[in-house]
Amino acid sequence: MRVGEAVLLLALTALAAFAVANPASVPLATRSSLVTVALLFAVAALALGEGQEGWRYWLKELLPVPVVPYLFLNLGRLIPLINPNTYDAELEALDRRLLGPETQAALYNIPLPTWFAEVLTLAYSTFFFLAIALVVTLAARRDPFLPRATAAVVVTFIVSYAGYFVVPAYGPRTTVAQERYTTLPPGLVGEKVRDLLDHWEKTKTDAFPSGHTMVTLAVLFCARRRNRKLYDTLLPIGALLILATVLLTYHYVVDVVAAIPLTAASLGLAALLAGPVPKLAPAGQKS
Repeated sequence: MRVGEAVLLLALTALAAFAVANPASVPLATRSSLVTVALLFAVAALALGEGQEGWRYWLKELLPVPVVPYLFLNLGRLIPLINPNTYDAELEALDRRLLGPETQAALYNIPLPTWFAEVLTLAYSTFFFLAIALVVTLAARRDPFLPRATAAVVVTFIVSYAGYFVVPAYGPRTTVAQERYTTLPPGLVGEKVRDLLDHWEKTKTDAFPSGHTMVTLAVLFCARRRNRKLYDTLLPIGALLILATVLLTYHYVVDVVAAIPLTAASLGLAALLAGPVPKLAPAGQKS
């Protein structure tokens, strides 16, 4: 079993075990779902093995893709059971100390043109798709270091999820910047996309750290080392995505700042477990 798969299975097993141990607080459907998905994922990862071809190759490489968002969608029920506190007041105070009261107040009053709010919203909504684009692009080229890149991204996801248990927080859009969020320009699709994301996102206390920032940085890191054209394509989208986390009031500035060292730590841990993602060698040389 690959490192990325093992990390996902460990996370699934931990959540399933905690859910089963708390039948009074976790619905039977959630408990059964977590256990079933953990078992199916383990069987599929072991059964597929290595060296697959055709559709089996793609199934092997894409196996973690549905599990990562599935884990996220199930965090919302479990976070309050492990840590019932929320830390928005503390994060807002850290922002105020980092930026200064005037800059913090100005940040939530910057007028966003409708077109720019649309662009930011669409960029923000590409979060999971950036990671999928990385996997699909490297898989299409049969990149031998794809399992290491997958491990790097998966570990980064899991570290960000762990942060939601340690520092649960709703984010400024539900606290200090609630009015700003509700008065963002609706645009043609922006308001609909934000409403859809709000409805789809069952885990609400996911502000710290900024998982959007962490995973985007991890994807860009892997893309830059293994496929420069993909990196050049994803870089402007990723930059807008990270900017959107603050300007659309999903995250405090400190959430984004904290994401940088946490991403570095995640990539270091993944390199320790699976091996580093090497730079692509120039043409004519082996990578």
